[in-house]
Amino acid sequence: MRGHLLLTAWAFPPARTSGVYRAAGIAEAFVRAGWHVTVLCGPAALFRASGVADDTLLETVDPQIDVVEVPLEHHELSADVSAWSWMRARHPEMWAKRRLRRDHREFPEPWYGSWAPALRRAAEAVHAARPVDLALGTAAPYVDFVPGEHLHAAHGVPYILDYRDAWTFLTFTGEPPPSLTDAVRARERALTRNALQIWFVNDPIRRWHADQYPESSARMRTVRNGYDIPAAGRGAEAFAVARRDRSSGPLTFGYIGTINYGAFPFDAVIEGWRSAHGRLPEGSRLVLRGHLGRTGEASPELRATLAGAEPLGVFYEGPVSRNALPGAYKQFDALLLALPSGPGVTSGKVYEYAATGLPIVSVHTPDTPVSEVLGDTDHWHAPGSLSAADVADALLAAARQVQTCTDADRDRAVAAGTRWERMSILAAAIQDVEAELNGGARP
Repeated sequence: MRGHLLLTAWAFPPARTSGVYRAAGIAEAFVRAGWHVTVLCGPAALFRASGVADDTLLETVDPQIDVVEVPLEHHELSADVSAWSWMRARHPEMWAKRRLRRDHREFPEPWYGSWAPALRRAAEAVHAARPVDLALGTAAPYVDFVPGEHLHAAHGVPYILDYRDAWTFLTFTGEPPPSLTDAVRARERALTRNALQIWFVNDPIRRWHADQYPESSARMRTVRNGYDIPAAGRGAEAFAVARRDRSSGPLTFGYIGTINYGAFPFDAVIEGWRSAHGRLPEGSRLVLRGHLGRTGEASPELRATLAGAEPLGVFYEGPVSRNALPGAYKQFDALLLALPSGPGVTSGKVYEYAATGLPIVSVHTPDTPVSEVLGDTDHWHAPGSLSAADVADALLAAARQVQTCTDADRDRAVAAGTRWERMSILAAAIQDVEAELNGGARP
């Protein structure tokens, strides 16, 4: 056994929320590297009660991993009114004000700061039972960094900060959030100053932090998300879609991912598809798969938008379970990568899409850093803007590629995609960490 990792992740299987796949992947990668792993996470009951849990995800968690659930009364997920305090039930606005004051007193993060004392106690208990050699917090929420910070101060344990997003700037615009305070800036600077390493999911987010905290820049790394091989997969090519003769007949474009009203670029997708539809082979369809919103319950606006698109050949066909993903991709001839736009926006799906080898049509602005993953491939079709004409041109270019693709073309695209398999990416990152720990020197 190489060491004991304490991983803190608010969302961990069976939670079905943003970042859970990265957290589960990090835990698995350290186990494969010979580490013992303990995870501190939010209670599964919170996620189950709010419909944001998927118990099949538990199949991806190695039984060697110790999972410690740390309680928190959540402002949204704690929906059992009978368990609320008198103050919360009778005077919710007053409760919220008091709660936010307590949050900022414990850790400068609204709604999650109050979790910090329980996380410190849990980290101490884990360390007392089995000394921790390395702590890693994956955020957001950024209170996930507290156990590493605490164990470092109390016991000299090195820690890693893993950023899936950004705490002090908006990845959609690059601007500071309106709620940013001096306390948050100071806490982030202290955290980065004392970290063994700081991980980021893409280069723009890493570069921004390097500019803000140059004294810590040498310890910053880009550790990308990557895609996960399903339990029944056949290695890195589990998602590969074999070429089929599509020189004539209708084509099926597909999207797999969460569909959030207001974040998913529906207008650009629908208007681009409307413009291209009459020039695509007759009977061509766009199929959308995935959960509708965070809970899977679509808003009336979202349902109306989906229903209004059906006459154009756009159909919503429900979510896809994790183990069924390879089969779902095989139903498509090309993929639609529809993302919120922004200079720091990243996507876990782009890696999975790349692994299929299918032509990919982007629907996001050019400054969104998808080119870091697909920019050196010839099966990526990125419009110059979100105008209907530009999106339509990208759809038509992908259709032509589907119709003329050779086996060699598809094999080359699949090979380019398999470099993004998550365990390979994390294995390299862990080797880097181990070299630094064994060398005993900090940059």
